Amino acid sequence: MYTNLSDDNTREIFFNVTEEEVVGLQSNQMSPDKKMLLKNGNDYLSIVNRKYRVVTNREILIPLQEQMINYFDSNVTDDIQIKDTITGATCLSQYIFPKISREITTTNGHNTTFGLRYIMKNSFDGSGSVTLYAGMIDFFCTNGMIRGEYDVARRRHTKNFSLDGFLKIFETSIERFDADMKLYQEYADKKVSSINVKKLFETLVGTKPEEERKRSGGLAEKLFAQYLDEVQDRGSNAFSVMSTLTNFASHDSERFSISKAGDEGTLFKRQERVSNWMSSKTWEDFLVAA
Repeated sequence: MYTNLSDDNTREIFFNVTEEEVVGLQSNQMSPDKKMLLKNGNDYLSIVNRKYRVVTNREILIPLQEQMINYFDSNVTDDIQIKDTITGATCLSQYIFPKISREITTTNGHNTTFGLRYIMKNSFDGSGSVTLYAGMIDFFCTNGMIRGEYDVARRRHTKNFSLDGFLKIFETSIERFDADMKLYQEYADKKVSSINVKKLFETLVGTKPEEERKRSGGLAEKLFAQYLDEVQDRGSNAFSVMSTLTNFASHDSERFSISKAGDEGTLFKRQERVSNWMSSKTWEDFLVAA
């Protein structure tokens, strides 16, 4: 469900985090180096090191939103769409900017509009840093895409936690967005052969360890089937190949279903995976040979 900046007080993601001692059930002794984190004083989040610095979502998002308002024109921020996801101790907040968009036209005349978006990832189990991603979203099919490390800012959960560096990503991401749209138009203009597309998917999936490849359930074949569907709308070009990968990364569908234990966090991991695929030498070689 999407909300906007004016609905902040109603967002579940602004929950409180409290700390409690970890006490042995039998010994009744307190842990000297661990503490327990609770959501709103009731729901268990995790057990972390005593020195772990809790950084609440409100502590990150409110200043970040203020900077968005200060940096972008009001006609842009008025239409921002926000989608929050809470999965256990991990939280994602996605900010979509419909007014910052570019149109791509493929070889068969199909038009696709991309919008700019930011994703904040925070966790309360010591599993990672506070991370702000910049990326884009395809408004034609809601495929999402995050790019490489240059679109990422990270800060660890320490006593010196600061948003410095996060705010700089606004300027650099706008530049990257314009550059990526130029690149995607090149993809849209570049015709590809089905044989090379099939080889690409087999190579990308085949880079995984043997056990994971067995669990993939014929992922390369599913990707190629999706590509054939994409071709119907977008034509036989590199942009259709990219759209195939971002479809896999963005949708819990019959073809690309996630497990019962999966969620939007799982899809986010897929987006990171696809980002790595499209930054690889395998992808570069494909574009040369396509």
